[in-house]
Amino acid sequence: MKTINKSFFLAMTTLLFAMLACWTEEEPTPSVVLPEVAPTATQETILPTATPVFADYSECANPYLPVKNGATWNYKISGDETGAFTRSIISTQADGFTDQDSFGSGLVRQGKWQCDNGSLTALDPAGNRSASIVSDGIWVDFQTTAQSGVTLPASINPGDAWSQSLTIEGTQSIYDVKYQARNQLTSNCTAIGIETVTVEAGTFQAMRVDCRTVMNISLTIEDKPNQTTLTIDTTNWLAENVGLVKTVTTGEDLDGTIELVNYNIPQPG
Repeated sequence: MKTINKSFFLAMTTLLFAMLACWTEEEPTPSVVLPEVAPTATQETILPTATPVFADYSECANPYLPVKNGATWNYKISGDETGAFTRSIISTQADGFTDQDSFGSGLVRQGKWQCDNGSLTALDPAGNRSASIVSDGIWVDFQTTAQSGVTLPASINPGDAWSQSLTIEGTQSIYDVKYQARNQLTSNCTAIGIETVTVEAGTFQAMRVDCRTVMNISLTIEDKPNQTTLTIDTTNWLAENVGLVKTVTTGEDLDGTIELVNYNIPQPG
């Protein structure tokens, strides 16, 4: 059961990539496959064209995540497996925005965020909206049935702590075998302080945020419930006016690193 449960975890993590505490990489088959390609500037061509809009989005003004329509960040993944993806902000409004992760394999994740006086909360899949992915033998269709907390507070100082909880339910298919699944995810984060971090995109003075994510996973197989708990630790470095520059993930044989390669944040002309 451990292989199936981890496949479920990886599929869920893809749906929730926007949550800073849930960055992970892949494991051996069956898994969500990340591209085996080096990150290059040409990767941006897979994104939809977004026209920068510069309005007063004060509700979304957060120093550690610039909410600019058309902004893009290219990341590489290293560890047991390698890969790359591009994150972009594809639409903005007064009280929220939509981001997107695009992988060379063709997998695309979109996520809705809610803004409240600078505090940012990842919502998607949320409310009655559903979300699905299809990749390498795994098909997932889930809905968020409960959500509380915040993903990124409006201001972060050393010693600050915050949390976010999600309950997600739906159907997962692994190589044509369907399972009913339910996942309760709780992420608790603590700000450590400013550290110097060097990645391919440059050297940054970044706020270090340590998070522990606990996933209580329930799969129903042949009318029999199967439960497991996964605990993942992540260290995230966030630079002001840039965003996430590095993440290191450990736990449950899901060790890996994500680093910023380059980024483009449109500025008013």
